[in-house]
Amino acid sequence: MQKFTVFSLLLSLVVVLATVDVLFHDYLGEDPAVEENQTVEEIPEPLDTEPVEEEVELQEEKSPSWITGDLLTQAGFTLPVVKEALFSGLIFQIIPFSDASQSQLSQLNFFDGERYVGSFYEIVYPTDTGSFQAYLTLREAAKALPDLGTVNEVNMYGDASFYFNHKSKVKTVHMVALYGKRIYGFEYAQTEHEKMKKLFDILKSLQ
Repeated sequence: MQKFTVFSLLLSLVVVLATVDVLFHDYLGEDPAVEENQTVEEIPEPLDTEPVEEEVELQEEKSPSWITGDLLTQAGFTLPVVKEALFSGLIFQIIPFSDASQSQLSQLNFFDGERYVGSFYEIVYPTDTGSFQAYLTLREAAKALPDLGTVNEVNMYGDASFYFNHKSKVKTVHMVALYGKRIYGFEYAQTEHEKMKKLFDILKSLQ
């Protein structure tokens, strides 16, 4: 009987020690690695917003043209049609222009119905200072072409303007005008001059 009592006490002691060991080391708890993985999975990855931001910036940089069919109709043209053309690097196919990286440039062919009227060049800068410097550069580049024509700075339209009087194309008007951040080059038949003057005034009202 005494042996049985000692055996019972030893067995009870083993059970108690085993229970304490299990509780102390948390063997019955969840695997810490599993908890860690679950925590990582619950953290959302950051959204890649760079392409979206770049697209928005490009849209902001692109300025719509002021030269539209409605505007030309207001100037007196009956069936105005404007078609974008490939810029050759020369304004009026005469005056070199190499500042395209700092500006937005469009060359437009202008028709009234099926009749070709002329070409427009629209150069848009981020600031008035940039456009003014480019205007001065164009004026000096035109003055450097005495074999082709002469510059007549009249400043009648926009903020500043000059005519380039071509020596051989005497029935075609070439005029460059500054309107704030925009520079326009107008090449058109002399017979359309009265309508074009109305267009110049309308552009001034858009500033």
